[in-house]
Amino acid sequence: MLIQVVGINHKTAPLKIRAQVGLTPDQIVEAYNRVHELVGQQGIVILSTCNRTEMYVAGNVSYSAIVDWWGHIAGVERREFSDALFWYADTKVFDHLFRVAAGLDSMVLGETQILGQVKEAYELSQKYGVTGSLHRLFRAALTVGKRAHAETAISHNALSMGHAVVELGRKVFGDLSRTHAVVIGAGEMGTLVARHLSSAKVGNITIVNRTPDRGQLLAEEIHGSYVPLNQLMTVLPSADIIVSSTHASNFLVTKQMMKEAIKGKGERLRFLFDLSVPRNLDPDIVRLGSGIFLYDIDDVNAVVEANLHQRQKEAVKVEKIIQEEIETLASDIAASEVGPVIRQLREKAESIRINELNKALNRLSHLSDADKQVVAETTRLILNKFLNDAMVGMRAWATDKDKEEYIEAVRELFHLDGTTENTRTPNTEHVLQPER
Repeated sequence: MLIQVVGINHKTAPLKIRAQVGLTPDQIVEAYNRVHELVGQQGIVILSTCNRTEMYVAGNVSYSAIVDWWGHIAGVERREFSDALFWYADTKVFDHLFRVAAGLDSMVLGETQILGQVKEAYELSQKYGVTGSLHRLFRAALTVGKRAHAETAISHNALSMGHAVVELGRKVFGDLSRTHAVVIGAGEMGTLVARHLSSAKVGNITIVNRTPDRGQLLAEEIHGSYVPLNQLMTVLPSADIIVSSTHASNFLVTKQMMKEAIKGKGERLRFLFDLSVPRNLDPDIVRLGSGIFLYDIDDVNAVVEANLHQRQKEAVKVEKIIQEEIETLASDIAASEVGPVIRQLREKAESIRINELNKALNRLSHLSDADKQVVAETTRLILNKFLNDAMVGMRAWATDKDKEEYIEAVRELFHLDGTTENTRTPNTEHVLQPER
């Protein structure tokens, strides 16, 4: 049985193509209801996010069949996205999925959201009863993700401007629930910062924007308030955190404006972040008091870069966890492939023992029940001792590249019918590379 993944992500395709073939929740349900169309499949899990769509398939299904089926579900011709796909098989699938679950394959190194998305994809597949032979793989992937975040600092430290603002604010104010943040600008950067501040449970957030449309919409989204730019001075006196991100070519907060705002409150801590180019906050503001701190976009970028370096160091630790779990999973799967023939051999030997024992005891009717028990136990011990060395040796085949041949030899030698379980394992050396 082959395990493979066919997918597309932010590394292989632009957003336009990813959006075309990405599957909605309803389309994934439709796909699960149509798995019978993938002849030979023995399990499927579909992971679809804004940055990736990946088909994990167990069973002897061709690459072409998976791509065509995917295209039918998405309503997209194969030629429109096949060149952007990647394909892995067997242990390379383990490595890929484990890296995804740990956040090493994400656009933001070490992000935690993807682990929840992997879990949800697995659970949805279970709900529709199509996970099949992929249970062990996805349970191992969830273990990797949990270990990565519990045993390393891969998800610590901010890797975005908005997150960095929150991180620096927490270092100064600790609990942000009693702070007032003023965000000047409701563009892309201002929106991201406002969302981060909202997620951090900042007590009060005011959006200041030149036009009301975007400003009011963002304020409603984060449950904050909106103030037009010409009324900025009304909110500066109470602001603990001020973030500016606009395209204005002049200072929106001058030294004189800030002097008026802090009058009588000179020692109060104030954190200002100027994420605009050119600058919106007058650099001379810092001269107004020791409690005023002003960071420009280069300062915040330096924090982000330093944090990225730290996460990259932690990624090395995560790679070790991934290798450990790959070895464990591969060993477990290999052992499970040898296990059935061991059980069949033992069951056949035990059946022979019981039949011959019953024949003998019928001829030895003069024996007491206690004596018959001794005879039965003796035959059991003889059989176990005889089989023990063979069983130990067969278990060692689990990691042997030639185990297929050994298993077939045992089957033929002892005339095992092979009806209880399929012990054939994939020979990836002969798996055809995908057609592009």
